[in-house]
Amino acid sequence: MSDDRSLLDLALRIAARASEREDVEAYVTHARNFNVKVYDGEVESLSSAEPRGAGVRVLAGGRVGFAYSTDLSETGLDELVARGRDNARHADPDDAAGLAERADGDSLADLVDDAHAGVAVERKVEFALDVERATRGADRRVRGVEESVYADSDTEVAIASSTGLAGSYRRTDAWCYSIALVTEGDETQVGFDFELGRGLGALDAAALGRRAAERGLRVLGARKIPSTRLPVVFDPYVAGQFLGVLGSALTGEAVQKGRSLFAGRLGEPVASETLTLVDDGRAPGAPGSAPWDGEGVPTQRTEVVRDGVLHSYLYDVRSARREGRASTGNAARAGFSSPPHPAPTNLAFDPTGQSADDVMRSAGRALLVQDFHGVHSGANPVSGDFSVGATGMLLEDGAPTRPVREVTIAAPMLDVLAGIVAVADDRRWLPFGGSYGGATTLVAEMTVAGE
Repeated sequence: MSDDRSLLDLALRIAARASEREDVEAYVTHARNFNVKVYDGEVESLSSAEPRGAGVRVLAGGRVGFAYSTDLSETGLDELVARGRDNARHADPDDAAGLAERADGDSLADLVDDAHAGVAVERKVEFALDVERATRGADRRVRGVEESVYADSDTEVAIASSTGLAGSYRRTDAWCYSIALVTEGDETQVGFDFELGRGLGALDAAALGRRAAERGLRVLGARKIPSTRLPVVFDPYVAGQFLGVLGSALTGEAVQKGRSLFAGRLGEPVASETLTLVDDGRAPGAPGSAPWDGEGVPTQRTEVVRDGVLHSYLYDVRSARREGRASTGNAARAGFSSPPHPAPTNLAFDPTGQSADDVMRSAGRALLVQDFHGVHSGANPVSGDFSVGATGMLLEDGAPTRPVREVTIAAPMLDVLAGIVAVADDRRWLPFGGSYGGATTLVAEMTVAGE
């Protein structure tokens, strides 16, 4: 990898191309990405890429133009800024448009695994094969592994603007997952699980394979239960999925565009008094952590909901300026080819002080959900409707009694939030479509539609 300084120098050279009556922001990234998928003891696919490029925003007269390029020659940079300038001329004016100002933010110490760069490709491939072997060997009923995957990235990011902003950082990430196919008689179930960390050394192939198999084995013999109302326990994976639905409704932009069930509710109770919901862009070890966001604003801990009351939305610069507020450091980018947009960084409920076992015991007779189905069609962050298919286990005094599938759980999202009575201390970060920290979560009551 090139060093952070050379990437920052490149961003500064781009920002210096601003003319007198405009501002220019340069966002530059250099990544090294790796992915290997194995199947039946063989490598099914292997890819390695090293994308490097720059995205530019030009702000002039309240109009913003965006352009990006992988041509980082001096001529290429001239053309890049010229295209951004031309796009700004054709953009609609926006009084809230603006770039972040220079700000001092603390660096983060846990973003890089120093051993990451020295891990050979052969070791990564062998790790993926170890995951598959561990999944297959977990139980005689594991008849196959749909796929096992290991992937990683080593990324440098730099930003600079004519407003005086300048900074850079590097981060490493590694993740893996496995999909087990478990069979008994004529029945087949699927078990999925994953791990993530800053490098391969933080991942455990044996533990991952065992968990993936267990998630499938637990629901062998599952069937419907009679329709009823009862407590529902979300396991960490589905709790993270639920937060993913909420997250899209918690940005200032979503509220301003009328696309949020939380619109107009600042200062009002929206959840149980036991609940605090936090977005923390600096959470140790979390996938979304960074010293600053996609606009160069220092990340922070934002209490979105405190003791059940909605205290803040999540803002980037533009959505914050629309309300005369400061950005909460929640501008996200998919990379140099993406302009910034507001999004959660690391969103999670604060634990309420119990272990996962304690939460399940306190649930009494309840449904433990380990998989949602139809979240994209059955969960609406605008209306608040929440009706999704579920697979899991029926609990009696915290102990599983029988597996359950083909049921639907339903309640308005605000009722779900009002009904959350406990959040365990077993948080797991999910990097899918954002970074969400799911933990074993008890909802006092929901409708379960079955037979």
